[in-house]
Amino acid sequence: MIFLVNAENRSQFAADLAAMHRQRKIVFVDRAGWNVPVSGDQEIDRYDRDDTLYLLAKDAPCGPILASVRLLPTQRPHLMSELFPLACLAAIPRGPTVWEASRMCVAPGLRAERRAHALVWEMVCGVLETALLYGIDQVVFAVNRALLRLVLHCGWEVRPLGPRLGAGEQEVAAAAATVTAAGLRAVRQRHGISIPATRLHARVCLPAATSAAGSIATP
Repeated sequence: MIFLVNAENRSQFAADLAAMHRQRKIVFVDRAGWNVPVSGDQEIDRYDRDDTLYLLAKDAPCGPILASVRLLPTQRPHLMSELFPLACLAAIPRGPTVWEASRMCVAPGLRAERRAHALVWEMVCGVLETALLYGIDQVVFAVNRALLRLVLHCGWEVRPLGPRLGAGEQEVAAAAATVTAAGLRAVRQRHGISIPATRLHARVCLPAATSAAGSIATP
């Protein structure tokens, strides 16, 4: 399942968001060697803002984060407009119904490639579901070569925006996905996802409490 974190419920997910930023540091800074801002043991940049949405994949509400991605509006500065404008042949797509997806991150402890790929498909469903909920009709993103291969062929309608930049593991390409209900159905059918992946509610994880009789009560 994927939890949607927005301005209204963010305080309920403070611990999860901190864990997400720690995972991002391990994956992007410690392992991939990205030169991006770091605060202590967390990777946080200027696009982690109050209006940023986060999607957190978990097996259970109180379980560890398995994957994450962020979504932010393009009418304000965003990753593609400031760092990858040359990846777009034409003008960078922007507007109230165009949002950017970035920092797709699979938990560093997941070693099985099949499991990691399944999480990417689930996150794509989460992005589409969230976009439909918010009235977003286009999602743009810049990704490396490995992730580009996955997101270009997962079933949704997506197109490259320009040439690939860099080389090898550092190669980056920009793309745009059209958000439609039909595209969401295609991704679900291709990857065997039968029900909506996204949940929008407060995360409530209370510790077990011992009653007067000595039994353990869990919410």
